[in-house]
Amino acid sequence: MASFLAVLAFKTVGVHYAGVWYQLGVTLVVASFVAPIFLYPTYRTSANLQKANAIIAEQATTDHLTGLPNMLALSSELAQLLAQGDRHQPFAVHFLDIDRFKQVNDSLGHDVGNELIAATGQRIQEWVGDAGFVARFGGDEFVVIQYHTSNEMAATQFGRELRVHLAKRYNLSDHEVNVTTSIGTALSPLHGEGQDQLLKAADLALYKAKETGHSSCVFEPRFASEASNRRRIEGILRDTIAHGTLKPRYHSIVHAQNPLQIAGFEALCRIELPDGEVLNPEQFIPVAESTGLILDIGAYMLQQACFECANWHPDLFVSVNVSPVQLIRSDFLTTVQEALNDSGLPPYRLELEITESVLINDVEHIRTTLERVRALGVQIALDDFGAGYCGLHYLRQIEIDKIKIDKSIIDDAETVEISRNILNGVSLIAKQMDITLVAEGVDDISKAEFLCQGERVHQFQGYLFSKPVSAADARRMQKILPQQSTPDNVIQLPVRKKDSV
Repeated sequence: MASFLAVLAFKTVGVHYAGVWYQLGVTLVVASFVAPIFLYPTYRTSANLQKANAIIAEQATTDHLTGLPNMLALSSELAQLLAQGDRHQPFAVHFLDIDRFKQVNDSLGHDVGNELIAATGQRIQEWVGDAGFVARFGGDEFVVIQYHTSNEMAATQFGRELRVHLAKRYNLSDHEVNVTTSIGTALSPLHGEGQDQLLKAADLALYKAKETGHSSCVFEPRFASEASNRRRIEGILRDTIAHGTLKPRYHSIVHAQNPLQIAGFEALCRIELPDGEVLNPEQFIPVAESTGLILDIGAYMLQQACFECANWHPDLFVSVNVSPVQLIRSDFLTTVQEALNDSGLPPYRLELEITESVLINDVEHIRTTLERVRALGVQIALDDFGAGYCGLHYLRQIEIDKIKIDKSIIDDAETVEISRNILNGVSLIAKQMDITLVAEGVDDISKAEFLCQGERVHQFQGYLFSKPVSAADARRMQKILPQQSTPDNVIQLPVRKKDSV
């Protein structure tokens, strides 16, 4: 019987293997009438498939929004730079993010936010050029590798000039946006021998730059231990919130013309650990704000303070500090309303303290929020006045019921002329605007006597009168000290009366 070879079918399919697409041909062959049928596979790559493979490889390492290399490409670049071991050329890693990006995103929308990210990436790439490698890390964060950089001075200058370039105005969808960036820098091999170490060091430097309010920062070894302590404090905060063991303390505020007469108390948050250690606000508030835990802490403190004040003498008020994070949240008004409704405290007996730094974030949004809160009858106090930003112009934009002069001004007012002039100027403004003025940090008799001259201030707060005490001790103080009615022989400075009272 004659034998023959016949090809009955040929099928081409695509197969993806090891990151490459192949064109696979399968041929059905009949060798003879009696021989078995078998498949004979063949494969080849075509020009189209080669092009497709190149596109796939590019997409895998490219950020779709900015067109910049992504984290995968960044990892590959760092691996190549570090591959030579001790012989590799030194370089710097800069970690960048856009300051207050969330506010732009929330106020103008995600589309404008995405435009800003893309425009920022383009500006970074334009400025860096061949001097480095630019990648989008994620969100509003970017990483720049600065080639051939072995010293901190050159890296710092590079970052400074880049920030200036990025600070130019952006025109995005009919909106003009001005933003700044913060930069954290790490040097190789000084701050790390591996890419994870370098990126972590640059990230810690970025955190420090934002925490301190500086535009840029170069990594220091102590940042690692500080980060470890932040994680410890964050754990403590979460446990404290979960178990409701926050400890409010109350610091008395007295009338300047009769210091034995209490006007109210400021509620202060303290955290006492099982071993007796007490965490003060300067230790845990920055961590609480950066993690968002300040929202739970602030709401709890407001509730506790309102319930406590509802049981005090009806002439007394309670003052509660408010974080910028709380004010930016759109539900802050609801938080205040719930605290007042649940406790039954009249709104005019609640005072909310904000700092000058709050007002540089988003004046329009803050003003709207404060106007709504104030419409309830709640009073607004400007705390730590004179400690940092000069906020006199904010008094034209936001209605304030009380100004608390910072301790740094009070300490020097008696002996330093410029501090005394500032105090006198603020005192005059407060009288003309019918604003209550409080002196903070009054801790000795001479300061109190000096401040009483010319009726500079209306109220005192300081260790001369009391240290922060527990709620039970605050109630005892009210029983020991004179009743809140003003004695006939004491001159009482006028305090602004609210329409809602």
